[in-house]
Amino acid sequence: MKSKVINKALKMNNFKKHLTITLGTLLLVFALTEATLAQPQNVPQEIAPIDAPFDMPQLERPQFPDQTFNIQDYGAEPDGEDGNKDTEAIHQAIKACHEAGGGTVLFPEGDWHTGPIRVLFDNINLKIAKGATVHFSTDIEDYLPLVKVRHEGVEAYNYCPPIYAPEVKNFAVTGKGTLDGQGDEFWYEWATGGGSREEAAKYRLPLRKNFGKGGGVEGMRPTFLVPWKSENILVEGITMRNSPMWNVHPVYCKNVIVRDIEVYAPSNSPNTDGINPDGCKNVLIEYNHFNVGDDAIPIKSGLDEDGLRIDIPSKNIVVRHISAKGEHVYGGITIGSEVSGGVENVYAHDLYFEGMPAGIKIKSGRGRGNVVKNIYIEDVEMKDMVGNAIYICPNEYGGRGVATHFRDIHISNVSIDGAQKAIYTYGMPEKWLTGITMKHIDIKNAEEGALIQRTKELVLEDVSIQAESGPALTIDDIIEGNLTNLSLESENGEPQLRITGSETGFINIDDSVPGEEIEFGDRASEDVLNRE
Repeated sequence: MKSKVINKALKMNNFKKHLTITLGTLLLVFALTEATLAQPQNVPQEIAPIDAPFDMPQLERPQFPDQTFNIQDYGAEPDGEDGNKDTEAIHQAIKACHEAGGGTVLFPEGDWHTGPIRVLFDNINLKIAKGATVHFSTDIEDYLPLVKVRHEGVEAYNYCPPIYAPEVKNFAVTGKGTLDGQGDEFWYEWATGGGSREEAAKYRLPLRKNFGKGGGVEGMRPTFLVPWKSENILVEGITMRNSPMWNVHPVYCKNVIVRDIEVYAPSNSPNTDGINPDGCKNVLIEYNHFNVGDDAIPIKSGLDEDGLRIDIPSKNIVVRHISAKGEHVYGGITIGSEVSGGVENVYAHDLYFEGMPAGIKIKSGRGRGNVVKNIYIEDVEMKDMVGNAIYICPNEYGGRGVATHFRDIHISNVSIDGAQKAIYTYGMPEKWLTGITMKHIDIKNAEEGALIQRTKELVLEDVSIQAESGPALTIDDIIEGNLTNLSLESENGEPQLRITGSETGFINIDDSVPGEEIEFGDRASEDVLNRE
């Protein structure tokens, strides 16, 4: 037993030496990245009206009594060291604020060190002042006792999130300061097998407690800021760094605003998503910037049987004025992959993505079921994408069981300059994509063109694709397609348009693509075309 402890300590020391060198290198990269990413823009103080293509209430900031409780008045001391934790003082300030009827708990300028902050009362605003940094503990023991959370779409008991606000109304985290999750201890456990996705899956059965130290592994990493079954939530102005896992993760919440925040995590940090609304209703996400170790804004609603059992959709979500950059930001605006509660009514616009594997990404896996519908994405600029700029696939992760039905997805006013693949969409044999509309899409310098498969009711209007290899556009098993005003260019002599698939039929196309530039294959023939 002693040798195991020594071996683990040696591994930790070696890992931390490597991490110190890595982080030292990354500091300069981060400085350059942040300077580039946080492009100057005037973030309006007032929240602009929401003009969505579906019914959604106008969201307003929660209001708090005009009284402030400074954590220093309750014994907190900035010292720049992990050894002196201010956890108790912070909770005393929160309690005093609650007893006085609510208000603002102030973290003034300085370095503060704490274990998880548990907000159990209504009407609490945690204000992180400019110049303040809240460093969360690197001692995993501090995150006990376990609390009820949702871990990658499954309800479970897990380590307490660094900030946890269960079943409260009027809760906020605001200010111009920084929250530092110091997640490297959790990343180490994940990288060495303890608490990895594969190991954790054995212990995350709904509401089981026998994982973590008692289960033989270090447990599953907590997500950073978790309002749980709460209402009227505001996260505004702060910078978040080094989360153990996902950053802002509201679960089963109503009326959520996340605006003007910046989220950073090193490229080697696993699954450090930006903002993950999970089974939430009425959400506004705006003026945020991301360079993280996974998707920037993934919208979720539960995984497989547990998500189907709970059956709470993510609904009425507006995302606007967002930027994300970096090859480790795997998706910009993302839906999935945990969507077993369903997702409906999403409106995203004014988005900027650069140097990422995907900009627009909608994904699921077999067995997750339910429906993703009424998705509207427009006014998007992408540059130098290293994967599929637009990606729609209900079976990215394989598996068995009922596929998710993706329908009524509208993408328009998109400019893409540089991509490995312009567009990739793929319906399931038993559940095709339905009602896919792409209008006013301009794609330049794509290594490969667009491939659209197994889709009913496809509309491509005013779409321009310039591809280096292969046809600029391939449609495969498409029923009821309407293709108008296409501008297709393939640089290697391939046809502009390839039509394949034995199920393909009822394709209306204008004369923007000459007949000699259309190739038919795989049991498709000219009979499927209707020239307008």
